[in-house]
Amino acid sequence: MESTRLMNNVNVACDWVVKLFYINLLWILFTLAGLIIAGVFPATAAMYTVIKGYQVGENVSALKMFKKVYKEEFSRANQLGIVLLIIPVIFYTDWLFTSYLSGTMEMVAKGILLGSACLYGITLLYVFPVYLLDRKVITSMKMAFLIGITYPLNTFMMLSSIASLFFLVVFLPMAGYLFLTSGLACIVTFFSLRIFQKIEIQAGDIKKQRRSRWVMNN
Repeated sequence: MESTRLMNNVNVACDWVVKLFYINLLWILFTLAGLIIAGVFPATAAMYTVIKGYQVGENVSALKMFKKVYKEEFSRANQLGIVLLIIPVIFYTDWLFTSYLSGTMEMVAKGILLGSACLYGITLLYVFPVYLLDRKVITSMKMAFLIGITYPLNTFMMLSSIASLFFLVVFLPMAGYLFLTSGLACIVTFFSLRIFQKIEIQAGDIKKQRRSRWVMNN
C-alpha cells in the first residue's frame, strides 16, 4: 500500500517536471517570437493560464492554450508590462533625486522609496494571477497590492518558497535554465489560488450574513 502511494507520488512529481520543462520552453519560444520586449508579457500571461489550468485539474493543451492567450492578450499584457516597467524607472529617478538631499530628509526619502519598492515587489507576486481574473491593467495592480498586504502570511510563505527555488538554482544551475520561470509561476499560482478560494468563501459568508439580517429585519 505504501509502495503504491510512493509510486503514485513519484509519477505525479515526474509528470510535473515534464510539464514545467515544456511550459518553460514554450515561454522562451513565445517571448523570442515577440522579439523579447513585446513577447515577454503576453508569454507570461499564457504561461500563468496554462499552469492555472493544470493546478485546477483542467485538461489543458499547453501549446494551443499558449497560442490562444498569447494572441488574445498581446496588446493588454503589453500595456500591463509598460506600467510594470515604468514604476521601477520612477523609483530609480526618485532615488537619484535623493542624492541632492542631506541629513534626515535624505534618510526619510530613501526609507519611503525602499518601503514603496517592497510593496511594489509584493504587488508583482500577485499581478498576473489577478490579471487573468480581471483583464484590466490598473484594477489588477490595485487588487494585487491589496491581496498582498491583506494576506501577509500567505505572501511570506510564497516568498519563502520562491527563496527555496532560487536556493536550488544556485546549487543546480541547470535547473534554473530548465524550470526557473515556470517554477516561479507554479509557486505563485499555487498560493494565489488558495487566496482566491479564501476570498470566495469569505464573500459567501458575508452574503449569508446579510441575507440572514435581511430576513430577521423583515
